[in-house]
Amino acid sequence: MCMLNEREDMKNYKIILTDCDGVLLNWEAAFHQWMESHGRKVVASGMYDIAQQYGLTKPEGKTLIKIFNESAWMGYLKAFRDARSGVAKLYEHGYRFHCITSLSLDQKAQRLRAYNLENVFGKGTFKELVCLDTGADKDDALAKYKDSGLWWIEDKAENAKCGVQFGLRPILIAHEHNEGSSNDTTMARLMDWNAITTHILDNDNI
Repeated sequence: MCMLNEREDMKNYKIILTDCDGVLLNWEAAFHQWMESHGRKVVASGMYDIAQQYGLTKPEGKTLIKIFNESAWMGYLKAFRDARSGVAKLYEHGYRFHCITSLSLDQKAQRLRAYNLENVFGKGTFKELVCLDTGADKDDALAKYKDSGLWWIEDKAENAKCGVQFGLRPILIAHEHNEGSSNDTTMARLMDWNAITTHILDNDNI
C-alpha cells in the first residue's frame, strides 16, 4: 500500500474514490505502444483480458503487465479521455480524490504513479494513493469506506459492482469491454468525465 499523503479528515473535503488505469490515465494505449516496441501485436480487441488481446496464456499476460507496471513508463502515462478537465472541475467544487490502483508492490513504481498523477492533475488533488499488487482485488481497500456513500469510479465492472456491497455509489466509465453492464441499474455507466462530473454534481445537488 502506497500512501500519497497521510490520511486527512474526510470532513475537510468531499472525497471521491477512483481507480487509475482506464479511468484517470490511459494505461492501455501506453501498454500497446510498449508491446509494439517489443515486436508484439494485438490479435483480438474489445476485451479486458490483455492475455486474450495478444493471444497469450494468462501467466504470460500477467508477467508482461507486471514488467510494464514496474517500468519507467509509469511516470509518463497521459490522461484518459477528458479526465484532466473533469477532475479539475470537481476539484473546484471542493472534491478531493483517493485513488485505489492495482499497480504493483514495488515502491519505485508506486512513486512513479504518484509523480504521474501529480504532474497530470496537480499537487493536492489526490489526498491518498493506495497501490495494491498487480491485478489484485480491491475488496479490502474498499471495505475501509463501508457505508460511506462515497462515489467510486472504475472501468472494470466487477470492481465497480464490489462498491455496491460496501455501500458506495459506483460509476462505471464506459469501455468496449464493459458494454455488458450497460443495463445494470446498480451503477451509472458513463462515457467520459464530462458526464461523470455532471452526474456527481447533479446528484450531490451542487
